[in-house]
Amino acid sequence: MSIQEFNQRFHLISFQGSDWFWVIGAVMVTIIFDQLLEPVGKYFAKLQFFSPPSYLPAPFNPLKKFSIPPTRFFDVPLRGNWKLLTLFIPIHILAMFSEELMWRGYILPLQNNTFGAYAWVINGLLWAWVIHACLKWHLIGMIPGMLITPWIAQHTGSTWASFAVHAIGNSPLWIILLIGILKAPLDKDHNINSDKKLA
Repeated sequence: MSIQEFNQRFHLISFQGSDWFWVIGAVMVTIIFDQLLEPVGKYFAKLQFFSPPSYLPAPFNPLKKFSIPPTRFFDVPLRGNWKLLTLFIPIHILAMFSEELMWRGYILPLQNNTFGAYAWVINGLLWAWVIHACLKWHLIGMIPGMLITPWIAQHTGSTWASFAVHAIGNSPLWIILLIGILKAPLDKDHNINSDKKLA
């Protein structure tokens, strides 16, 4: 398969400038609904069956207090930890691109042959409840974002458009980590380790 054939098969085609309005609008709608449905996630998180694992940090765990600047990310100190950010962002981008390539580039066109104009609904619900089932307390809250992303792909005919929605919607996490790296107070464990080295 040539690069051109690969791009056509997975709908990796550039989208028109006017489609950026749809992309930005989709991100805004996702953020608004995410905030509006946050209490629903907190309610389900308090139920034993839906409760998040204890190791999951805020903001992923709605039962834990989230503060800015954050001091740790998955129990890793953030202050001055540029290595974490330089590793995390490329891995995060690759993970999102892989999701879009599979769900919007490969699966959605197949579903389009069966479900036609409503393929994006089937695609979004399956994406939410199969891939993100581990976030069971957030299954209702994530539905708007999970539906908007495949709708953008079907509306524009471009996997790049849905990837843009996915990446822009998740990029605030990078900013939060950057704030923690720059402004978080020194971690207590970090101070203890430093004192041991000095001794």
